[in-house]
Amino acid sequence: MPFFAVPVRAAMFRRLGAFASLATVAAAFAMPAQAQSPVLQKIRDTGTITLGYRESALPFSFADDKGQPAGYAVDLCLRVAEAAKQKLGLPELKVRWLPLTPQNRVPAVVNGLVDLDCAPNTNTLERQKQVAFSVSHYVSTVRLLVRADSGIHSFADLRGKTVVTSAGSTGDRHVRRLKAEYGYRDVYAKDHGESFLLLESGRAQAFVMDDVLLAGLRARAKDPSQYVIVGPALSVEQNALMMSKADPAWKQLVDQTLAKMFAGPDIAALQKRWFQEAIGARGVNLALVPSDQVRAAWKHPSDAVTE
Repeated sequence: MPFFAVPVRAAMFRRLGAFASLATVAAAFAMPAQAQSPVLQKIRDTGTITLGYRESALPFSFADDKGQPAGYAVDLCLRVAEAAKQKLGLPELKVRWLPLTPQNRVPAVVNGLVDLDCAPNTNTLERQKQVAFSVSHYVSTVRLLVRADSGIHSFADLRGKTVVTSAGSTGDRHVRRLKAEYGYRDVYAKDHGESFLLLESGRAQAFVMDDVLLAGLRARAKDPSQYVIVGPALSVEQNALMMSKADPAWKQLVDQTLAKMFAGPDIAALQKRWFQEAIGARGVNLALVPSDQVRAAWKHPSDAVTE
């Protein structure tokens, strides 16, 4: 898995432009002065923070037209990197990027390959046995992406058909759980891009995943009108950044940084940038306004669990 690095200040200005300064920290997320953080110590010693990202999880985390990490969750992580830089009093801080997949993200965090994973990770009790999650930065639902002419409207229409999802993703557990009930064949791709390719090529008839990610993949298709998102929501997903569970002081800094953004105008501007405006050379626009659930997550920051 290749790494590449850029100075955090350059990355911040490129991604976040003229967003307003941070608001006052909520007292609930204040970090005790005596708290010791292995991650912060490593950042101090090396002058580098290592961040994980996805290559095909638009608009949260993806490789842009120049192959650089981009997206809503990527920008949130850059804010955390800047907060760490300021807390440690570092004159410079390099950001080192590592591309991850839904399948290898947890091992990467557990083994210390990344300090923070910048993606729409679903916070679950099962995953909390191995890793920690930030306060929720978004809320999504799990649904189906199918061809518009497929005649598929829900899981009830999938008997005898092939269903794909990305291995290790939120969709993974739903596909395995419902297979016996609905009688479909299941396939597990390495990432969201490969999952969509299986749907696009006809090797799968439905793709199960978070609705926002499905909307992003559909928008980047050659002909987005050929695909529709269908079916009732299988679950409501609390999306968060992911980090080591062995470093509560680091989690506190991450949470307080996000809480600052949520309390001011920055988060609305960031959501608009990635969910309501043109992205990349093709001008992909998801045209998604924040739901009431998303606004509630911003108003009342919490590391709530999806179950």
